[in-house]
Amino acid sequence: MLYTKLKHLQKEIKELTLLGVVDASWLRNIRIVEKFFELRSQGVCIYCCWEFIAIEESISASSVRKIIAKLTTEK
Repeated sequence: MLYTKLKHLQKEIKELTLLGVVDASWLRNIRIVEKFFELRSQGVCIYCCWEFIAIEESISASSVRKIIAKLTTEK
């Protein structure tokens, strides 16, 4: 799963973001997946998770859904 690889490299991603080499959306996407897992562990329905995160991050729920799907799909 891409999320676990990115999470493992989060410190390096932060440093590269500060240098302008990596887009800050990578950190946002990690944060979105973490929040999704947190909400799901609390029993919040999937659709509600997408909506809550969308409001919190000021993006659309469909964008949240796509980010989560992309980062959590096994390849």
